[in-house]
Amino acid sequence: MYRGCFLIALVALIPLTLTPHVIQGRSLDVRAATTEQQFIVGPRATLMPQGVFMLVRKDGKVGAIRFTSIKAGGPEVKGSAKYESLFQPDARRSLGDPSSIRKSGTIDLKPLSGIGHLVFQLGQDRVDVGPWAFGCSYAGRLDMWPYRGESKDYGYEFAPTSAVNANELNALDKHLRWFRFDSEASVTLAVSGLPK
Repeated sequence: MYRGCFLIALVALIPLTLTPHVIQGRSLDVRAATTEQQFIVGPRATLMPQGVFMLVRKDGKVGAIRFTSIKAGGPEVKGSAKYESLFQPDARRSLGDPSSIRKSGTIDLKPLSGIGHLVFQLGQDRVDVGPWAFGCSYAGRLDMWPYRGESKDYGYEFAPTSAVNANELNALDKHLRWFRFDSEASVTLAVSGLPK
């Protein structure tokens, strides 16, 4: 009995190598999304280009996130990225306003460890946007549900923009395209055609 428990514990510590380029049977070229100037929204997450903001809103609050550097980790679920975020509890106020909550951080992903549904990330995979937090499964990818939550719609909406600094952001722009969590659909948007 004890040898069996020891074996299970030992197997759980062996790192797994997973390929992040396939989500729900769809192949994604992570390097293309993060080096070309385009967003890939869905399924379940958004692949973001480096240096460009994406807006997030829920319940009259608004935030923005951008990856300032992205280093993809190749075929394994790893890599690193630096991000900065802004949050405004009143969506009618500008994110460039000095009262906005500003945060920055580093994503440092390691190979996943565990077995089956019990896999876990040993590195830093949390992106903070004010009081909100989202997961980052690999460099340049932002989950569209709360950090450590279940993969489903929680009412957050995401709008890719062409803004590269906070003063350009306008969360009230009628030309923004807002997207919610979707486990099936995927849309590719060129940054050059997006509002700020």
